[in-house]
Amino acid sequence: MATRAEILDLSRQSNRGGLTPWFDCRLGEQVDRGLFLPGDELEAVGEKLVAEMAAYREQAGVSTAVLGMSGGVDSALTAAMLKRAGWRVVGFSLPIEQNPEETERGVEACRALSIEHHHLDLSEPYRGVVGALGGLDERLPAGDAEAFRVRRGNVRARLRMVTLYDQAHRFGGLVASTDNFSELGAGFWTLHGDVGDLAPIQSLLKSWEVPWMARAYGVPERTWRANPTDGLGIGEGDEAQIGATYLEWDVTVFALMETLVRNPGLGRDELVASLDIGADERARSAVEAVLRRLRTTWHKRLNPIRLGHPAAERFDALDLLDARLFRPAVMKADEAHSSFSGDLQDQANQLARALEAADMRMVTAESCTAGLLAACVAAAPGSSGVLEGSFVTYCSSLKSDALGVSASLIREKTPYDPEVARQMAAGALERAPGARLALSITGVAGPGPDQGKPAGLVHIGAAVRGREPIAEEHRFQGRPKQVIAATIRNALELGKRMVEQRRA
Repeated sequence: MATRAEILDLSRQSNRGGLTPWFDCRLGEQVDRGLFLPGDELEAVGEKLVAEMAAYREQAGVSTAVLGMSGGVDSALTAAMLKRAGWRVVGFSLPIEQNPEETERGVEACRALSIEHHHLDLSEPYRGVVGALGGLDERLPAGDAEAFRVRRGNVRARLRMVTLYDQAHRFGGLVASTDNFSELGAGFWTLHGDVGDLAPIQSLLKSWEVPWMARAYGVPERTWRANPTDGLGIGEGDEAQIGATYLEWDVTVFALMETLVRNPGLGRDELVASLDIGADERARSAVEAVLRRLRTTWHKRLNPIRLGHPAAERFDALDLLDARLFRPAVMKADEAHSSFSGDLQDQANQLARALEAADMRMVTAESCTAGLLAACVAAAPGSSGVLEGSFVTYCSSLKSDALGVSASLIREKTPYDPEVARQMAAGALERAPGARLALSITGVAGPGPDQGKPAGLVHIGAAVRGREPIAEEHRFQGRPKQVIAATIRNALELGKRMVEQRRA
């Protein structure tokens, strides 16, 4: 198990006087739950990342990575792991009116890791660009307000990235990103200024995993012990700008994420209240700083913000084309299809809690949703105690064979009929003796009509043991995914109403 003392040491938190009570308690809980991985597991994580970098190199047919060696731990660790994975690594020190000590650390890391190094002072080109932009806003070159410092910092980052992409083209390689998971959440990077083609360490925590791995992969101690700075001249170090130390940031983000996963319907104030901060003012201040930073940088993590097209799901089709024909195999790991938006999962959680309170179990009979309603409920905490199972009866013949729906009814009315939904619910309940509630779905998800029924027509049925089954008709708008999401949402609402009526 990772020792808290070592975490405090490597994160530099011990130099700040340790942690206040709320952080100390939360860190202990998170260590116990394995959110801060111990050394032997971090060693395995490092080996996995290196193996994936090696696989990408072989499968993508590119073997050279260029990156800016800022003098910080992130760039040095990125270079070390890429080299371990068999890449040709070319490091560039690109100072722009920078503290010479930071530049020296970057050069030292290149020597220690035995990677190629090139140096180019971009201070003069930077002053030229800022001076030219001063023709549009005369306040920019010398303004001391934070907004001007941020703008000048962004110019620095983007000028460096212009240089790195030019050199990547020269060497026939790619640009390596050096950001970590903590910086990703904090938005502590410049759009089109820090983001390259491959992000080897973006999954790692800045407070613990990055320095641990830097030490393990031969990065000089002077580098992984250094106070983190952005090198952009914006403020007094990363943590001063964030409003929390990196360890406080990581502990807080874990606490927020875990709480919201358990209760997806919580609003901001409810979320903060659920953290039970009490009288720890340092924790309260840091939590507010974290939320403020997340709120002002969410768009970066979604960039570019893509707008849909009403005619077709063209983005999905293009992604499928890339994945099937061109994307390296290391990027094709299967993803679970049972992840749901926060509001849907919150509704599923509410239904699961209602079923538990009523001592009821549920079964589903699904056609156009193909089991997604049951999957949504299965993702709720405690679902094993309330979900009996699911019948996925996509074809009309299976509706009859598995659920006992009248074949003549389907021939006469089509599968998209309220009576079909009622018989599906009743049949599921009859065949699942452990369940007391059944929800059924039959409809046309689209994109076009079927058997004379319009896209978006859906019937949702419900049956409670001892009562006559019911069915509701809906006409949803949008693409198939939107119709299915609306169907699941309304089925969850109907299920909750049926449980509440049963309890009443």
